[in-house]
Amino acid sequence: MFKGLLVCYAVIVMTFFSVAISGYWAFGNQTKGVILMNFVVDEKPLLPTWVLLMTNVFALLQVAAVSVVYLQPTNDVFERKFSDAKSDQFSIRNVVPRLVFRSLSVIIATAVAAMFPFFGDINAVIGAFGFIPLDFILPVIFYNVTFKPSKKGLMFWGNTAIAIICSAVGVLGAISSIRQIILDANTYSLFANV
Repeated sequence: MFKGLLVCYAVIVMTFFSVAISGYWAFGNQTKGVILMNFVVDEKPLLPTWVLLMTNVFALLQVAAVSVVYLQPTNDVFERKFSDAKSDQFSIRNVVPRLVFRSLSVIIATAVAAMFPFFGDINAVIGAFGFIPLDFILPVIFYNVTFKPSKKGLMFWGNTAIAIICSAVGVLGAISSIRQIILDANTYSLFANV
């Protein structure tokens, strides 16, 4: 599990941080919420169309995979109510409710995202309050509490540094995302085309 955690952190640092840092370096504070929109000027792409298409396809695949993970608690609640545990997992009695309710939850989430033109800002708030603590802060704290590494060792202080730095990033992210929601709320309209 620890090796898997290291791989996850390595992938996050190489992918997300490299895009964030290079995007800010290239576009400054004028960068748009969707990094690809920086490569479209006056509705003319600065990159080949196939690059934009492939990037959007990969983003769609990633979002589909993430939605399966993060909607699992909702799916579990629906399946407990509308599925039959005594039937086979792939029986019609279990497959149809699973297909209907999983599709319905994705449709509802998509409709909510389309309704709010500042849905990315809401995601930033959720990330600051939910994902940063769950993905970065709590695992290292729980590791220190559970395995009790030596307080003189690199593992303890490395985990403590990760928890402190990510806490600071989470607080700054929460402040900035709430500020952005307040700014965007002044121009809010349902299903806006932004």
